[in-house]
Amino acid sequence: MTASNERRVESRRFPRLKVQFNFNPPSIFGSRGRIFNVSLGGVRIYSDKWYKVGKLLEIEIFLPTENSLVATVRVVWIKNLPPDSDNLFDIGLEFVTLPFDGTDELQRVLEHIPSTE
Repeated sequence: MTASNERRVESRRFPRLKVQFNFNPPSIFGSRGRIFNVSLGGVRIYSDKWYKVGKLLEIEIFLPTENSLVATVRVVWIKNLPPDSDNLFDIGLEFVTLPFDGTDELQRVLEHIPSTE
């Protein structure tokens, strides 16, 4: 099989959907931001602040159901964005803790929201 015929295999434990949710970051992030893709394992955000990989943060995620979840997340990767971007950094956050019913609620939301891809 040639490289052009190879298919990319999804290697994530939790498939991600490209959806947009709002989140209320901790004071260290600044003002309210947007989540650009989400899974049961974590979220991807853009920020103007750089964080060390492994740093634990607490964020509040506003779901389209008008409920919110407060989650502890860990920075798992951070990348510089191009100079013409609205933000400086692209950041991957992994869920460390969600509220007791948070995983179930997030699962229900993800099952009923179409991806913006």
